[in-house]
Amino acid sequence: MAKRDLLLAEYQVDRASLSVYLGACLAAATADLAATPVRPLRERFIGWLPRGPVTS
Repeated sequence: MAKRDLLLAEYQVDRASLSVYLGACLAAATADLAATPVRPLRERFIGWLPRGPVTS
């Protein structure tokens, strides 16, 4: 199972917390990788998150 799938399963009932967690990871990555354009980092860290309500 891919790491993204594991994260979605772990945070299934609390998608907001997953977004906050990944946002913090994105902030750390942009600080560590200042020479890297933000758009690819954003796509990598939060761009893959499903939008809309969680369905079971």
